[in-house]
Amino acid sequence: MKIEEATYALLEELKRLRSEGLKEIYFDEKNVLALEKAMNSRESDHSENLVSILEGKGRHSLASSESFNLSSSLGDSKHAENPPSEEIRQKGRNSSFPSAPKLELPEGGKAEKWNWLKDRVMSCETCKQQLNPNAKVVYGVGNLDAEIFFCGEAPGAEEEQKGEPFVGPAGNLLDRIIEAMGISRDSVYLGNILNWRPQHSQAYGNRPPTIDEMEFCIPYLMAQIQIIRPKVVVALGKTATDGLLGHNPKRRLSDCRGRWNDLEGIPLMVTYHPSYLLHNPSKMSKRKVWEDMLMVMEKLEMPISQKQKDYFI
Repeated sequence: MKIEEATYALLEELKRLRSEGLKEIYFDEKNVLALEKAMNSRESDHSENLVSILEGKGRHSLASSESFNLSSSLGDSKHAENPPSEEIRQKGRNSSFPSAPKLELPEGGKAEKWNWLKDRVMSCETCKQQLNPNAKVVYGVGNLDAEIFFCGEAPGAEEEQKGEPFVGPAGNLLDRIIEAMGISRDSVYLGNILNWRPQHSQAYGNRPPTIDEMEFCIPYLMAQIQIIRPKVVVALGKTATDGLLGHNPKRRLSDCRGRWNDLEGIPLMVTYHPSYLLHNPSKMSKRKVWEDMLMVMEKLEMPISQKQKDYFI
């Protein structure tokens, strides 16, 4: 990968983190030195900018103008004096990636349709080709008569091993949120935009899905929503929101959470992903997610106690 492309990818990831509300990130000295070495291998405005930002090392704010202001240091697209080329902007697109599958659910009840769709997903050649070594395709799970459909981004390390969504640390936190609502995991439905964990070269962490990956899997997700027919869909995080509402690089989660959106006639609530709360466990962030869940409960006319109103995740 060219240094310009790698730099732009890093800038886009930092912008994505900012759009999800993350205020600070941590760079350890080893990673900063490696980044400096790579970026100093050739001259680049973005490289010099990032190196100067990271020279202080340690924790940097994604909001403070004194330490790491993404709007000025990274540049919003509308203010960028030297925006990346269109070729680089389209880096996330792959013309050779398979087109989205065309699905037509069979006649029958929910169970018959769900099992038919599961067979299609588990036997999908593209899904299997995208898997990491020894990993499994991950299909949605839960109550087929669920009133709430929680939609995440993509399987993580634990999920791809077990073949079930939300079984890692983020899943455990989601379970706590669901239980705090007075219901159980078994009463809701859990799914993801992607059916596989996106491949990447790092030994840890997760890569956000590309637009092509999301567009390929969306028909499988929408078919699950069609089968379940929930009364409310909850989009967990920016990727889930983009997958359900359409890709918009300028969309900020903070601008669309806390209010109702529409997904083909189904009320859609956008909120932060549980993994975001694990990395940014501030009381304010937790309270925002809980307020979103209170709105879901109100929409479904679920009983809400004073203890639940005052609850912090």
